[in-house]
Amino acid sequence: MPAQISANSVGWEHYQTLGEHYDKERPGYPICAVREIASGASSLRPSSSRIVDVGCGTGIFTRMLADALDGSFEVLGLEPSSIMIERAIKARKTGQPVRFVQSLAEQLPFGDRTVGVITAAGAAQLFDRMLFYAEAHRVLVDNGLLAILQNKRCHETGFFQSFELFLEKFVPGYRTGTYADAGGGHSVSDFEAELASDDRFSNVMVQRWDWPRTFTTESFEAFALSTIQLKMARTTHGNDIIKELRSILSDHCDAVGTIDVTYSTELTTAVRTVQ
Repeated sequence: MPAQISANSVGWEHYQTLGEHYDKERPGYPICAVREIASGASSLRPSSSRIVDVGCGTGIFTRMLADALDGSFEVLGLEPSSIMIERAIKARKTGQPVRFVQSLAEQLPFGDRTVGVITAAGAAQLFDRMLFYAEAHRVLVDNGLLAILQNKRCHETGFFQSFELFLEKFVPGYRTGTYADAGGGHSVSDFEAELASDDRFSNVMVQRWDWPRTFTTESFEAFALSTIQLKMARTTHGNDIIKELRSILSDHCDAVGTIDVTYSTELTTAVRTVQ
């Protein structure tokens, strides 16, 4: 049975109406980050072969992780949005050993010490993380791995710099370096500091990979439409906001309508302390 969806889980509820563009244009993750987690999972066998991707959305990272593992692992994607779950199931490859379950991050549907690895890719900023960390500690095996990934825009120059200024101008409460949060606003998410101060976890480590991506003006607009920030901007300022975005895209694209950007993927890992 799916978990009952809490009325105060405001942040993730935005995604109930963002599925149309989500799976196609989201930036994904570098394969080296995926392999790092897959290696950690393999080292935990035989204590557990269950891998859980929490806040999986349409299953982008869940599928990447399943592809990097052999078929002996049980890979599950957990997501509170019923619409995202439907899209994840449709996008799953034929025969791929992945299941998707409707569940909150703060109420993991597993018994104590039954999970080897928990991941959260581009989602942990939306969790009530104090509850999530408690649940992760409960269900992880001793020395089980918690891995949080976050894609960050490299915004010092170029198009992403202009895009950040656009968001700061039109999105209520947004500032560069903040993320949509569980309360429906924006805040800083410092996973490293949170886990380092939690004695239930140890060996906290952060790794980063910079990688390029090329958008067309059309594909970036579709990507923007999959974000909470643009939804908030449209709610506040109406659809004229799209004209503003298109103007920025026009200023930065090349002659054939493409834009080169750089993302930085940050992987924060910690292990469940043996107690």
